Amino acid sequence: MTGFDMAGIDAPLQAAIDAALAGPYCRVTGIDLQDGRKVWLKRAEQLSGRMRLQKGNGARAFARERDGLLLLDDLGLPVPPVLAMGDDWFITPDLGPTLRHLLWTTTDTATLTPIFTAAGTALANLHLHSYRHGRPAIRDICWDGNAVHFIDLERFSTVKSDPRGLALDLMVFVHSLMGDGLRAPQTAPALQEAAITAYRALAPGIWAQARVTAGWLGWLPPLARLAKGSRDWAALAPTLARFRSDRE
Repeated sequence: MTGFDMAGIDAPLQAAIDAALAGPYCRVTGIDLQDGRKVWLKRAEQLSGRMRLQKGNGARAFARERDGLLLLDDLGLPVPPVLAMGDDWFITPDLGPTLRHLLWTTTDTATLTPIFTAAGTALANLHLHSYRHGRPAIRDICWDGNAVHFIDLERFSTVKSDPRGLALDLMVFVHSLMGDGLRAPQTAPALQEAAITAYRALAPGIWAQARVTAGWLGWLPPLARLAKGSRDWAALAPTLARFRSDRE
């Protein structure tokens, strides 16, 4: 539970927000309140020159995330509520560790299985509303002790997606499970299957579309040899194989 009254901003939180905004610029700032609560201040990224060419317009990415949080929260989908916001900043509550952190620090598969099952279910529900996260990596999914929540929606679009777009979103999720799982080889396989099974149970059609897309990308894994040491490239072959091997 967040411990926040969503009906308004109390004085300690308002004071913390004012102090953070008055300080030096930082794109993402964790703010610990004296009563034990924690919030995150996120601001529009300030980019120029080469970095802007590489990463795109920071203000647009900020607007996509803010609008996505507001839209999905209004629909009852699992994202952090926006507690306060301005033209180029917003505040959300801390909602616990990411699934990547849990995967890398917890060895008890029984503890993690319902969490990863919840993640697969939550992504399927998002897709059944025809929205895609944009980058649903497990580092962008938090667990608050009761439920998962999606964060970092900088690639979100308020425009509903077609099945092919949703399939690509799903493939990013599975790729993340495979890639981050390379650092937890004892627990990852069971957790990967828990998330995948939960997703497929709710959205078999999107899974089938992703399987077709994976078939088209069979030429990519050989390129991984050119990127030795990259976890992302190393995860590509098992990701595509996981989709292609599923004939149910």
